[in-house]
Amino acid sequence: MKPTVKVLSLLLAVMMLFTAIASGCTFSKEWCYKTDDDKLAIGVYIYALYNAYNRAQSYAEKLDDYDPTKDSWLDMEITDDDGNKEVASKWIKEQAEESCLELLALETEMKKLDASADSATLKQLETDAESNWYFGTTNTEYLQYYSFTPMKDTLEPKGVSLESFKRFAATFAANCEKMFALLYLKGGSQEVSKEEITKYFEENYVKYSYLPVPLYTSTTDEKTQQSKNVAYDDAKIKEITNALDEYAKKVNDTKDTSKAAETSEKLLKEYVAANGMEESSIATSTGIRNETNVDKEVDKVIAELGEGKAKTIKVGKGENANYYYVFRYNMQAAKDDYLTPGTNDDTIISKMKQKDFQKYLKDLAADLKHDRSNSVDSYKPGMFFVAKEPETTAAST
Repeated sequence: MKPTVKVLSLLLAVMMLFTAIASGCTFSKEWCYKTDDDKLAIGVYIYALYNAYNRAQSYAEKLDDYDPTKDSWLDMEITDDDGNKEVASKWIKEQAEESCLELLALETEMKKLDASADSATLKQLETDAESNWYFGTTNTEYLQYYSFTPMKDTLEPKGVSLESFKRFAATFAANCEKMFALLYLKGGSQEVSKEEITKYFEENYVKYSYLPVPLYTSTTDEKTQQSKNVAYDDAKIKEITNALDEYAKKVNDTKDTSKAAETSEKLLKEYVAANGMEESSIATSTGIRNETNVDKEVDKVIAELGEGKAKTIKVGKGENANYYYVFRYNMQAAKDDYLTPGTNDDTIISKMKQKDFQKYLKDLAADLKHDRSNSVDSYKPGMFFVAKEPETTAAST
């Protein structure tokens, strides 16, 4: 896969996290925002509103008085990822407008620079978008095992067409990838140096390994043929925890951190072999501190561990509990693994500059000369609300 595509995949995640931007044509000829050179159909705004609604709901779910059976959360104050506080419905409207303007502003700037997205990247993204639209996944092989909701079923009834979806998921995304490269990657106007990459890596990344061992066994109910977990008895749990605790002690008693890594790897391979586990159960990776996505509690252990040190932690309870052995490598090992021969530089830059790029888009939008249609006022965030059925107990049922 091309390095730019790797950057794009991460950039797309960043874009979805910080701002929901949409574009395209719809079934109405109404427009929402326009410049002298471009015009966005009202469906663009509808889609932007939909994305902002979903983000706002994720923030509202953290509130103590959030009720999924009512839309009252739209009148509650939420806090977004940047720490901004606002009434949910107002926040959604503001985000939707900002998204549309950022889209227009970026396209305007691309024209000024006579720049265009990479054709291969755009073609692949268009293919993926169509798959998501019709099947709900970019991997159609999954369809024989899992059920997905096609984006078409969700968006089309609201007035968003395939072209709308493709312009967001493909055209806009490819333009972002191109502009990001023009700004920060090799040869860019604000090119990030190797020294800056290394410094950011040393301050933010960690290399780690871990082994989760279940404290339960899975069985199949003879009557229902359904699988269920059954917690081990105390003796079996103690056997597992004692073994992994002993491994951690042996590693921590090793003064040389490079030797500690060798000891850790050797012990874990011996453990999985002796207990009939796959060697792939041992995970080794390099990533941003506190963003390893293993488990919230495990993330904290990795962030706090000293280099060349190990620790064990129990995650979960009863029939869902796992006992984790966690090890953190020294920084030199992490650099040798991740920075040489520089194949991950673009990925690191995308992490480094994600907020800068967001500010860049916001500044473009703020300076954009545009007209706004009053038609956007007729669309309210509540149009996307679907009440969830209240949960009932087996007894009441």
